[in-house]
Amino acid sequence: MADALGKCEKKWQYSKLDHPIKGIVLLHTKGYCGYAHIHANTVVIINNADTIRIDGPCYTENTAMSDSVLISPYETDGVIGAIGDGKYDCTIMKTCYGIIKKIK
Repeated sequence: MADALGKCEKKWQYSKLDHPIKGIVLLHTKGYCGYAHIHANTVVIINNADTIRIDGPCYTENTAMSDSVLISPYETDGVIGAIGDGKYDCTIMKTCYGIIKKIK
């Protein structure tokens, strides 16, 4: 699985968020804060049709499937890579850095 993630992660197409966007969580993989920081990986449906990956800081708020979220722009902290989800690593290439907050 790590091999597949490495090959697929190289193909992720990063773009920059210019403003906050709303979405619905499809999948969330928690990041890791510690000796080696690893970004959280959250797959989100936006605009009721488009699916993107949000590569966020290790302290990203935990979310669950179907949670409504607000994604704010985030400048990368130099950390490269996120924890793979195993399901969408090779199918969802659109990726942005972002900070996720649940909408209550």
